[in-house]
Amino acid sequence: HYIQQSALSSVTTMPSVLSKPESPKLGRNIKEMFAHFARVVLDYKPGRYLVTIWGVIAVITMYFGIRKQFRKKNYYVRSEDKSLRKEKIKREGLISQLRRIAKYAMPSAFSKPVLHLGLYSFFLCARIILTIKIAGITGTLGKTVGAKSFDEMFRLQVIFALWCLPAALTNSFLNYEKSKLSLSLRTNLVKHIHSEYLDDFLVYYRVGNLSQTKIDFGNRATQDIKKFCNQASELYGNLLKPVLEIYFISRTLTKMIGFKQLFAFFAYFFVAGQFLRFMMPPFSRYTAEIQNKEGKLRANHHRIAACAEEIAFYGGHYREKELTNDSYNDIRKTCNKVFFLRLLMNMLDSYIVKYGASMVAYSSMLPAIYLGLYGKKNLTSPQIIEYYLTATQLFVGLGGAAKNIILSYKRIQDLSGFSVRVTELLDMVEDMSGGFEGKVDIELMKKKANENKDKTCKEGIIKEGETILFEHVDLFSPTGVLLVKDLNFAVEENVNVLIAGPNGSGKSSLFRLLGGLWPITSGTLTKPKNSQLFYIPQKPYLGVGTLCDQITYPLSYNALTEEQEEKLYELMDLVNLSYIIDREGGLFAVKDWMDVLSGGEKQRVAMARLFYHKPKYGILDECTSAVSIDVESKLYETCKQLGITIFTVSHRQVLRHHHDFELRFDGEGGWKFSKIQEDGSVETINENIYSNKGSDQDNNENEITIE
Repeated sequence: HYIQQSALSSVTTMPSVLSKPESPKLGRNIKEMFAHFARVVLDYKPGRYLVTIWGVIAVITMYFGIRKQFRKKNYYVRSEDKSLRKEKIKREGLISQLRRIAKYAMPSAFSKPVLHLGLYSFFLCARIILTIKIAGITGTLGKTVGAKSFDEMFRLQVIFALWCLPAALTNSFLNYEKSKLSLSLRTNLVKHIHSEYLDDFLVYYRVGNLSQTKIDFGNRATQDIKKFCNQASELYGNLLKPVLEIYFISRTLTKMIGFKQLFAFFAYFFVAGQFLRFMMPPFSRYTAEIQNKEGKLRANHHRIAACAEEIAFYGGHYREKELTNDSYNDIRKTCNKVFFLRLLMNMLDSYIVKYGASMVAYSSMLPAIYLGLYGKKNLTSPQIIEYYLTATQLFVGLGGAAKNIILSYKRIQDLSGFSVRVTELLDMVEDMSGGFEGKVDIELMKKKANENKDKTCKEGIIKEGETILFEHVDLFSPTGVLLVKDLNFAVEENVNVLIAGPNGSGKSSLFRLLGGLWPITSGTLTKPKNSQLFYIPQKPYLGVGTLCDQITYPLSYNALTEEQEEKLYELMDLVNLSYIIDREGGLFAVKDWMDVLSGGEKQRVAMARLFYHKPKYGILDECTSAVSIDVESKLYETCKQLGITIFTVSHRQVLRHHHDFELRFDGEGGWKFSKIQEDGSVETINENIYSNKGSDQDNNENEITIE
């Protein structure tokens, strides 16, 4: 566009100028011709202004460019995260990261991304061929205008219109295939991440609870992957298309203007590209920084939505507004800085690459006409117009191609920022998926536990059996704190256990160990398969789906047989919730159940879920705290009738008569396992009195009593 606009505006004056060439004053060769033009520019007052402005701009840009190079070494030393990212880019490099990501984005040669990549490449080649063809027709049209052959001009316009049809089709399919390529790349990456993240080894749990690397998984698995795929698809087109255009158009222009002039054109772009690269701010760092801050802002809003009631009770909205505004202000400041830097770089890009290319293109076209080189001697005015317009069209395409290659460093830097974030996401899920043994988060937790000198056994062993048996098991938190020491007790089928103790004493940690959420670091644990254990927390999880899905979770049914439907009605009746089925519109009503149901109703739906699956062991973590005492008693009696052995965490003394044993933690690492008598009293069977407050003393000074 930038050459074509100038070219078309000068078409009418071109014949008169070119028909009277000043060849005696221009010199006999290219060198003398350009020396003449240099004198003309310097003798012209605006020309001297222009040279002065160029000198000032060159000095200023070189000053900031040199300062940037000196400051570049300190860019990534300001925080540990940025230092790690810088080190990662140096270690792997963009190509290695792209190759690794492509392994999942393009798993085979017959995958959809490869198909769309092939079609995208085909349409890129077709567009280049059509560009050259249309440029030739445009030049011929200009020739007919100069010769005043209007009949021939209208015939050529018909040919031009016919060639524009496949050109328009090709341009439309280019955008279509680029979007399809991006979507197919994203689809494969997201499927891979989901398969690793939501696997049997609880990566989704370990990421937020055991991993020491805290990253915003939701932001990276959605926005970062999407932006990476968009950038990669766009960069491919902006690299392949210019390369092909340069090859094909250069062959045509070489025949028209000569190799030396074309080489000078490319030399200008090479020098301009090196200069712009020298001046380029670290946009990849800013891209990654903005994405991190965007993730923090989203996390703030998610936290407010999740804890809205608590914040409202405390009147903490002013504090939350302050925190949220601070997060946004961080984004705004960085964006303003990036916008200003891009403004300066766009000014340089526009002047050097866009308008500078126009001046170089005009200069490259001069020798063939004025010196009569390459068969252009004694041309008529229509022939000169044809040459001028054809060369202009080709230089438009060639200049755009060279510009895209020169400016591709911007897109490469943006892509580099996203590739690092996506690679870090892949690192995280791959480090945790595929098992527990040898994984970074599990080994780190074991290492911290081994550093505690009060640890009972060196290794932890899990065995599969019909009963639950703890033998010299120590409960450690992920940070290495000893919660319960040397736990020894056994639970047979149909023997219910009540677990009590102060907050933070290890009650929920015991369940996490039983459920396989935490690794065992000391002692031997014998337990049934995880499918025979069912956990119900105090705040039940109600997912997306129908009312039927809430009862059968994690199973889901699109339709029910008459027998299945009858069973669900019976279960809802057992928990005194049969009225909900009619009130909410049936078993297949879809609603936001976390908002629709009250606290007590949610807990009873969770109990109905327990009865539906009827596991061998049920773990009830204060799951009836919002239920009335009479309904609570009915629920526990139903567990006995269904043969579900229950572990219950509760502070209610009235639940004692539903249990056979009590396991009480003292909050200092000690415990007591007692049999519950009919009158509600307890008879101690086994205990360990231990204090973790004196862990700095020698083990012999700790008071440990085992009966």
